[in-house]
Amino acid sequence: MEPIAVNKPKVRIENWSVVDDVISPAYRELVPGYRLTGYTFRHRDLPCGLIYSSAILSVDPETSLVETAEAVYHLGKVDRRYERWFLGGSVEDAA
Repeated sequence: MEPIAVNKPKVRIENWSVVDDVISPAYRELVPGYRLTGYTFRHRDLPCGLIYSSAILSVDPETSLVETAEAVYHLGKVDRRYERWFLGGSVEDAA
């Protein structure tokens, strides 16, 4: 795995999940090629609120960092529906 870039804005993302894209928001595994969605807060260079990232370039599970073209995201709390999906349960059960 290549090291995470340090010259990009670093922002915490909460209530996050991984999806195909905005048009097809099906859940996906946390791997390069898919996109993060979730809520970012209080970052001067990036929008606050609900975001859809550009494609994931790399993931560092040890540090909970995910790199995209525009930023490095520090993963906070996962979306509970996504977590339920990831663990093999029904998304509806987590609502």
